[in-house]
Parts: sequence; structure tokens; C-alpha cells
Amino acid sequence: MTSEGAGGVLAGRAVLVVGASSGIGAATAHAAAAAGARVGVIARRADRLDDLVGALPGTGHAAAPADVTDPAALGGAVESLVVRLGVPLAGVVAAAGVMSLGSVADTDPARWREILEVNVTGLLTTARAALPHLHAGATLVVVSSMSGRRVASAAGGVYAASKHAAHAVAETLRLEAGPRGVRVTTLSPGFVATDLVAGDAAADDDTAAFAERMHDQGLDPSDVAAAVVHVLGLPPHVLVVEYAVQSVRQLGHR
Repeated sequence: MTSEGAGGVLAGRAVLVVGASSGIGAATAHAAAAAGARVGVIARRADRLDDLVGALPGTGHAAAPADVTDPAALGGAVESLVVRLGVPLAGVVAAAGVMSLGSVADTDPARWREILEVNVTGLLTTARAALPHLHAGATLVVVSSMSGRRVASAAGGVYAASKHAAHAVAETLRLEAGPRGVRVTTLSPGFVATDLVAGDAAADDDTAAFAERMHDQGLDPSDVAAAVVHVLGLPPHVLVVEYAVQSVRQLGHR
């Protein structure tokens, strides 16, 4: 049963996915729709959102382009989608993120600012826009990373710093929203086979090798999306504080 009419764990409810144009965000939109939800998608690239909405199973889905670093635009997009979807929110998934590799000594500070602006400020902006629309039993899923639990390499230090911050933001939001029954879950995947570092892959051999490892050893985005739907579909009194998941291939198993 994969459509709203046929039922599903999220039938009769809505899910907003922020950062939905590719990777984990796009896969989450598909998984939520397959679980019966009406899905609202937000990202900067309007053309990708239109294509995504057209490909989702079920009916009643909607898109609103916005940049997570623009509080007014993002707030307006969330408000618009909540009205257009017309059913209670099961949750909001904060999936927007960027990654860039390189040592602190060798990386352009403009890259630091971009990573922190999207991964930290963008998360705060998403939470601020979403929380007024989340009521008891609903869930804010913060897509972080295993890098938020440890610094895996010197080349990933700035990215890891942004994800450590994302963990702290999620912990703060859990304390803030928990008393009114709103759940906040930190989702921490290991390698995922996405194009997150594709833009940097030609920059140097180490980055290209890392991108190849992500694709060879990583989870499929649909694996992570399944974890999101599982969390959203749990009984209202059940809180998953952190969902850490990785592929056994990342541990060297083939």
C-alpha cells in the first residue's frame, strides 16, 4: 500500500522536506509519499522541485522554492505549504546541507562560511519556521551526520564542526519543544551515495577518492529515507533521540 488512498503509516498527515531537490531529501520525499503522506518540498531549485512533485506517488503534494539561508523566504514557503497540504503535520525533515573538504590551513574561508551558513544557520532558520506548525506527536528530524559524533579526518574538520553544531542545535530544540509534545530526532548517517561532494571532486585527488568511497561504501539515500519514515511513524509518546546508521560496507565488508 503505497498511496494515500490505500493507507500507510503516514496516511492523512503531511510531511515537509527542506532540502528536497536531491540526495537524502529527495529520497525522503518519495518514502513519505509512499507511506501515505502528503508531501511538501522546499529547496532552491524550483525546476527540480517541480520534477520531484510530479514523480511522487499519491496526490496532494506541493512545492515551494526557498533558500534556507533566507529566513523570510523560508518562513513564507513553510507557511504556504502547511496551508496547501491541508492536513496535520507528521513532521518536518531538515535535510539541507553542503559539504566541502580540505584542511583548515588550505581552505578558502569563503567555504567555511558557506558550510556554516547552510548547515548551521540554515538549520536554525528551518527550525524557527517549522516549530510554530508542529504540535504534540509531530517530529522535527534533523539530518546531521556521523561527522557530528566524531572528526573522521583533518580534511573534514570544518564540515564536522558544522555537524557537531547541528547535534547541539537538535539537542537544544529537543529541550525547547519537548515540553509541548514535539519530538526532535537527530539522524546521523555515515557515508551515503549522494553527490554531496560532487562539486569538489575535481579539485584534488583526495577529494575525488573520498567521493568515490562515499558511492562505493555508502548507504543508498533510500535507506536513510526509510529511517526517517520509521521515526515519523512511531507512536506519539516514543522519542528517538538519535538514529545513527551506516553501511557495513563502510567497515570493509563487501
